[in-house]
Amino acid sequence: MYDLRCTILRKTFLIFFCLFLKYHFSFSQTGKNDSVSLIKDSLNYHKVLLIPYDPMFYLSDAEHDIIEQTHKEPQLIRESFRRTIDTKIKDAVEKRFPCVSMLYDVDSLPSLKDDLALIYARTGYQYDKPMPLPFHPEKRDSVKRKKDPAEKESYDSKVAAQYITVKGTDKYMNAVITKPGLLTDLYNQYGTDVFIFVNQFEIKTNYKSCLDIANEVYKRELMIHFSVYDKNAKQLAGAYAMTFFPSDSNNAYDIMKNCFPDIGRFVANCIP
Repeated sequence: MYDLRCTILRKTFLIFFCLFLKYHFSFSQTGKNDSVSLIKDSLNYHKVLLIPYDPMFYLSDAEHDIIEQTHKEPQLIRESFRRTIDTKIKDAVEKRFPCVSMLYDVDSLPSLKDDLALIYARTGYQYDKPMPLPFHPEKRDSVKRKKDPAEKESYDSKVAAQYITVKGTDKYMNAVITKPGLLTDLYNQYGTDVFIFVNQFEIKTNYKSCLDIANEVYKRELMIHFSVYDKNAKQLAGAYAMTFFPSDSNNAYDIMKNCFPDIGRFVANCIP
């Protein structure tokens, strides 16, 4: 009789112990998940969709010189510019948020190709005054290149990427969402709640800024016009980022190496 009671007590103890472990583990997991949600909310978590510019919005008054110095076909240079600026923006964004590029990620997400064509068909473009920046450029060191104290102020180097500049008085090419439901559909498909539209690529020579009068070297401005929207088609940012290189330095690979990272960081930092 004594043995029977002991056996019953042991089984009862084991049952209660197992139930305790089960509910303790369940409570711990729930608390952990709640904590993760709170962390995401507190960090203003986003997922970004990066939309490249339509090739028809590639503008350059330096193309002849770039082709001559790079020794590549025009189409290859244009495509390299488009893909590289996309990659640099994506790399910069991913330091803060996950990012889906409609160029870079098309192999893993084939639907991006058709959706990109749909976006181009349902997006209008117009020149607008730049929106106020969501940050102060002078207080974000990641936005602009650090200058070596020994570096001369003149453009001595063959490719000298200068500080990013946005002129508030100049207009930029803005993306206008003609079908607001488009971004909601993209959010439902890819889980992206922020959308970066790269609207126009532009290189123009500033003939008023002569860097070397004897050799007729002028300052060339490289600009990326962009817009940032949320999933409800509310515009969060819109401007252009600009950097410079001298007119006697026209190798496409040097331009991409020295100028594009600054542009990428600037655009990424315009996500609120």
